[in-house]
Amino acid sequence: MNIAVEVSRRSTCIRKDRKIGSIVINQNREVVGTGYNGNAKKMKHCSEIGCIRDKENVASGERVELCTGVHAEMNALLRAGRESEGGTMYTIYNPCPICSALIVNAGIVRVVYRKEYPDKRGVELMETCGIEVSKMEEAK
Repeated sequence: MNIAVEVSRRSTCIRKDRKIGSIVINQNREVVGTGYNGNAKKMKHCSEIGCIRDKENVASGERVELCTGVHAEMNALLRAGRESEGGTMYTIYNPCPICSALIVNAGIVRVVYRKEYPDKRGVELMETCGIEVSKMEEAK
């Protein structure tokens, strides 16, 4: 989880408490993918153009399709590719439903998160599909 926290520092999201990092560990406990949230390649960062969700006063966890950013979980899965099969993902927040569906299809068998995201449907989706999902308590 400490690696996911470090990766999150690269996030370009400007929303409060939404710098997110994720890592994928394969069956041999090797890091095979890392990702952080931020706009798609070749796009300007929100620090330059502003946040569309803030401009439209959209609450956290709602209307995620408005965001031009790519989620940390998605970026980590893209980097890991087929090596994610049978692996574990460590991520800052419990994944949204879209990321959860990608996690299922990537063959991840375990997801560990640190903070609660408002939308819990992703956790329900993963558990329904047999993925072990657990919350890691933050160190005090």
